[in-house]
Amino acid sequence: MPYAREEEMYPLVCAWLESFLRGKHHGFTIHVFDASRKTLSRLIEETGLIANLPAEWPSWDVHVDIVGFAISKRRTDLAFVECKNMPITLGHLSQLLGYSMVARPRYSFIVSPQGPSGSLKSLLITFRRLDILTYYQHRGRLPRSLVIARWNETARTLDYGSLITGDTNYLGDLAWLAK
Repeated sequence: MPYAREEEMYPLVCAWLESFLRGKHHGFTIHVFDASRKTLSRLIEETGLIANLPAEWPSWDVHVDIVGFAISKRRTDLAFVECKNMPITLGHLSQLLGYSMVARPRYSFIVSPQGPSGSLKSLLITFRRLDILTYYQHRGRLPRSLVIARWNETARTLDYGSLITGDTNYLGDLAWLAK
């Protein structure tokens, strides 16, 4: 049954993200939040999850639907998920790309039960413009890239066959979940 509102997806996507982060970050403390009604900086301030974040975190005036924190003594990895209950458009992608350029999460997903729109899929696949998905490149490290995926309502997870990303390392990160 399709979602009447994207907010109906949030609890299911939160559960998926928590499972994903627990699988990737053994020994880390994991926190996942529906952050759709507050800025990321406000969420961080209210929860006190500031350990290992860069000094500019108070300036993160962005509204991400779902935010995950994987925290260890030495680092904090962020994960973003934007949910859409319609086909994902270039405009939706641009929104998450901007948020990801600001906060530089380790993982950044945009999901929809319909997957990407025809024009977005054409731009990325037919015209091979996967470069537009990269939001962070640190010298000597692999680039970080958005992941676009169809949300499987029945299985309550990503449709791993639908993944589009500019960073093939994400596919390796996600492959164990598809088994």
